Order: sequence, then C-alpha cells, then structure tokens
Amino acid sequence: MKIRFYFCSLFIVLLVFTGCRRDDVPETYATLIYMAADNSMDADVNYTIERIKEGAIESNGTTVIYLDRKGTGKTRLFKIDKQGVETLLKEYPEENSASTATLARVISETRQLVPADKYGFIFWSHSMGWYPALNTVATRTIPKEYTYIGIDDTPATGTGISFMEIDEIADAMPGNLFEYIWFDVCLMGSVDGLYEFRNKADYLIASPTEVLLEATHDASGVPYAKILKYLFGGKDDLINACKVYHDHYTSLPGDEIYRSATIVMVDSKELIGLYSETRKLLTGKLSDVQNMNVDGIQVYHSRHIPQVFFDYGEFMKKNSTDEQYLVLENQLKKTVIYKNATPDFINQVIIDPAKYSGLSVYIPLDKWKNESSYNYYFNLLAWSGVYN
Repeated sequence: MKIRFYFCSLFIVLLVFTGCRRDDVPETYATLIYMAADNSMDADVNYTIERIKEGAIESNGTTVIYLDRKGTGKTRLFKIDKQGVETLLKEYPEENSASTATLARVISETRQLVPADKYGFIFWSHSMGWYPALNTVATRTIPKEYTYIGIDDTPATGTGISFMEIDEIADAMPGNLFEYIWFDVCLMGSVDGLYEFRNKADYLIASPTEVLLEATHDASGVPYAKILKYLFGGKDDLINACKVYHDHYTSLPGDEIYRSATIVMVDSKELIGLYSETRKLLTGKLSDVQNMNVDGIQVYHSRHIPQVFFDYGEFMKKNSTDEQYLVLENQLKKTVIYKNATPDFINQVIIDPAKYSGLSVYIPLDKWKNESSYNYYFNLLAWSGVYN
C-alpha cells in the first residue's frame, strides 16, 4: 500500500508541477518582416531598419528581417535583439524576392532558425493591392514602381522585372501559422485581396489607400519605433498598434500632405461570414452591378492609381435595402475590429468618416470587361464568388 501510495502521490505532484510550469512560462513571439526592396523602396530601407532597432528595445519578441536590396548582389536573413543589435542568420547570393518560392522558403527557414510559440508576418514593399501585374505590365498605364506586392528589378533570373500576384502569395503561405499579417504596402485594405488570406492568420492589417514613402518626413509606412512593442501581445496590443499608426500620421508636423494615412484591422474568421452575407445580396446581380452608377461612392484611389478601389460599405448600401444592410452592417462590425483614417490622403482623396468602412472593393463595371484585370478577378480571386 505504501508503494502504491508513493507512486500515486508522485504522479499527482508531477501533474501539478508540470501544469504550473506550463502556465508560468510566457509564450515566445517572433515577427518576420519580408522586405522586398530590390526596387525604388530601397531608398527607405536604412530609415526603416533604424526605426525597427529603436522599437526593438521595448519589444517582448524577436524581430526577423529578410532583406533584398537593390544593387547589393546579396540578400540577408537576420534578427534584431532587444539592444537593437543585428545577428545574421543566413546570407544568400542575389535572388528573386518577388518569387513565391523564395517567400515560402524564407518563412520555413525563419521557423527553423527562430523557434517561437507565435509568429507575425509583415509585407514591406510596393503593392497595387489585388490588382494584377499582368494587366499593368501589358498596358504600362502606371509607373511600374507602384505595382503589385513585391517587385524585383534584378531577380538574377535573366528574365528582367519580376512580380508576385495576390492569389499566388496566399497559396505559398502556410495555413493558420501567423497570429497576424500586416501589409505595410499600398492598397491592400481591399476585401477582395484580404479574403485570399482568410486562412493564413488570425488578424489582417492593411491600408485601403496607398502608404506614404517619405522617410525624410518620418512618413514611411509603419512607424516601427512606436508600434513594434505592440506586435507581440495579441489582439488588444494589435489594436493599439493600429491606433498608434493613425496617431503618428495625424500628429506629423510640417506640410499637411504627410498627414495622410488609413488603417484597418480585420478578424480573419469573420471574413467568411462577410462573404456569406455579401453573396446573399449580390448573387445573380452581376449585370446590375456592371451598369451601376458609382458617382458619390467613397473611393481610395488617387489620380495615378487604377480607378478600381471603392468603399465596400458604400457599395453594398447601393445594392441592398435598409433592412438588408442592417444585417450586413452587423457582420461588417464583427469583421472590422478597428478602422481609422485621416480626413484626406495626399490632398487627392477626401475621406468622409461616415462613408469609411475600412475596406475597399472592386466594382466590376462593364467598361472593364475587356481588361485582363477583370478576367483575373473572376478566374482567380475567391471573393468574386459573391456573384455566383
């Protein structure tokens, strides 16, 4: 009896001990910042990394950076500690950072070299939201440096400029690995684009407008010195990071043009419900939408951007009754956890708070049916299924 009691007692002690230890050990966090800067973004690399080092001093996690710069002939994967010191993890020869194979490899290597309980991911590059490279490359209607998520001017492949498309990026990323994905790029606050990442992270953060690239005015994308400490603490801290992002831009001194920013944070799992409610209202109505009058709908595209980024809430109001919209609005409030915007963006886009849902949307007007972007949208983006 004594022996049996001893083993039972020991088993209970072990259970209590391991249980307490598991609760007491804090979770470890790591954020990977994917800096595809082999393009005109290279001009703001040094500024951004210095701000990251400032922010790392107050952070509770590890910041890992993949950096492909213009004209260096090499690419690095390194981490920054709480003292702001870089530690090289891997170095590569010149490679194509605008490649989903490279992206997938970097994520895998980061998990191996920097084990953590939770991961975050930040895209840092140029972007045209969901709008495809195949369209603007063919027509050359806008400067190439503004386009797509990830552009590599010298991909070392002999093929010239390289790009990544939204659907390809989403396919390349592992499912349900990241606590959040922050798109520190232009125009990714689109419901059409974000829906592709609904199973890739718990939360998605982006801007429906462009993002400034003005390091000399402290107005270059995410203000990492201020927000990095909030990227390792879960939902509430991420909301605080979004607030700090908005406050940073509203408080910038000097020319008011630099006080330009929009931000939205989305609960990824609620995107599925938003899709469902949207589909109820739009199924079978593609012909109506193609011929609708878009005058008066809030837009987020400036003059040099393809005119395809309209406010999602405003668009849905025009395609539903008051009663139907109340149901949709309830789901929208569950989906958009936080949103904010300055009164205008670079003096070109006036943003009415009453019309700002936080999300943009593509309206597939009839005039665009012959563009490759229209075909890309309906053939490759899952959100287009709302029209059945």
